[in-house]
Amino acid sequence: MAAELPVFVGSTFIDLQEHRAAVLYALQRLEMVARGMEHFGSRPDTPKEECLRLLRDCKVYIGIFAMRYGSIDEESGKSITELEYEEAGRFHLRRLIYLIDEAKQPVLPMHIDFGVQAEKLAALKSRCKAQHVVSFFTTPEDLAMRVTQDLTRLMQERGITIQESAL
Repeated sequence: MAAELPVFVGSTFIDLQEHRAAVLYALQRLEMVARGMEHFGSRPDTPKEECLRLLRDCKVYIGIFAMRYGSIDEESGKSITELEYEEAGRFHLRRLIYLIDEAKQPVLPMHIDFGVQAEKLAALKSRCKAQHVVSFFTTPEDLAMRVTQDLTRLMQERGITIQESAL
């Protein structure tokens, strides 16, 4: 199973650490191969190059978007998170998109972008909503549950049965 479905988890990091940890644990329980910034270690490449390289070896992209646009790539002017989303599309990965429920989830002010970055994030979220059926999440546990349900459904569509391990 794990070799059949490597999954890339893309998001900003500082604001979504708990959410990412919950999703990575859910992927581990599903015995899937998880890829993301937590697994980089020291590498000779830039963070952008490493993210995009790891993403290309995956079959599914999980995009988690809250209230930060993320680190900007000077070459493109886009965030690394947006570049990951676009690269997943170029490589025809199945993209599962999760947006924070802004009406039901409080966010610390230090985890909110304003100005130009907020505008870019709003445009990215609008594009995601126009191109995908998205899910809205509140807590890390809520997000992990939604990811588990969606990946299970996706695998069943591919004829692969998933059983959660008892980690």
